[in-house]
Amino acid sequence: MDMTTEFSKLLEHVRPLEEMGCCVVVFTPAELRGANPSKVEERLVELGWDVIDVLATESREGEL
Repeated sequence: MDMTTEFSKLLEHVRPLEEMGCCVVVFTPAELRGANPSKVEERLVELGWDVIDVLATESREGEL
């Protein structure tokens, strides 16, 4: 199976989640360059909360 086929299969799972309003971030093994995927995920979740707080606040301020 080539990389394009694998990416297409991945998108079959990602798109429905995005359509539900979820934020989905995917790094391929090549992009991870040997970093532990679980540790990357844990760190991204931690950082994500800060980003959500900032962007949610900006969004609310724009509505005023």
